[in-house]
Amino acid sequence: MIHVVNTSNDPFFNHALEEYFLSEYDEEIFTIWINRPSILIGRNQNTFAEINSAYVSENNIDVVRRLSGGGAVYNDLGNMNFTFISKKSDDHSFSRFASPVIDALKSLAVGAQFTGRNDITIEGKKISGNAQYFYEDKVLHHGTLLYDVKMDKLTKALNTHPLKFQNKAVKSVSSRVANISDYLENKMDLHDFKAYLENYIKDTYSIKSSYILTSSDIEKIEEIAQKRFRTASWNFGKNKSYNISSSIVLSSGILDFNLAVKNNIIYDFKIFGDFFGENSIEELEMMFIGLELEKEKIYNALADICISDFIMGLDKESFISALIETTLDIKKKL
Repeated sequence: MIHVVNTSNDPFFNHALEEYFLSEYDEEIFTIWINRPSILIGRNQNTFAEINSAYVSENNIDVVRRLSGGGAVYNDLGNMNFTFISKKSDDHSFSRFASPVIDALKSLAVGAQFTGRNDITIEGKKISGNAQYFYEDKVLHHGTLLYDVKMDKLTKALNTHPLKFQNKAVKSVSSRVANISDYLENKMDLHDFKAYLENYIKDTYSIKSSYILTSSDIEKIEEIAQKRFRTASWNFGKNKSYNISSSIVLSSGILDFNLAVKNNIIYDFKIFGDFFGENSIEELEMMFIGLELEKEKIYNALADICISDFIMGLDKESFISALIETTLDIKKKL
């Protein structure tokens, strides 16, 4: 495994760096990076629904869509992110990649643990969200670490999905997240903590040296940033019109179904949400074009499709039932 040194605070460049090493290097990679104020949108999310657009614009907060699924996160200079790029194996679970980070925190007497789908928590409060993206025979795993983030800006910059805290005792983002620095017995600033974490993980994986980006690397990374991560089409997508929209919370995450239906035929379909999946959700959406919005017809059309390849942890019956049941009342009004 190679430790890549990344001193950039540009979120567009930093996401391009991940793609560059994922696609261009065979070696396994580890890196830690810090973004200026920004919101990182999950690949399958509706950007407009996830951000407080007025606040984001007024405060010059960058918005960039990740390669990975999952939910939107706020970054600032009191936050850091870690990335592992590894060959796929029998175990590419979220907990596997989060483990060395948790161990590093425990070595500082911080009682961190992996919980739920993709979180690292301390005393029940989230300090890290993790996400993954698959490319050929590789997995890109990355996570955010709230160290000394300005929580007031975090809560103002992000919108909360109305279903996010359904049936939960905790009713706000601010009451369920925390900064790591609040739990440290021996205080250190962000950069000291970053250095500690880097060294801990380098020791864990017996990494003897660090890789410094060359001018050629930087040029190629910037080219990726310009083609993808700095573009409005990637970060915000197209604002289309749908006549059926519904939402549901499942164990795999929040799913927002958006359909354009005429005479009971689906002619456009979009699924938003904070779910994960190995395959592109666009592939699944295309399978619905031209289908009747009927359970049996959809089930037959998807007979050979494994839904969990697109939405991790979700089976076909649950997916189709959720789609039909949540859209049934709206469909009757058409």
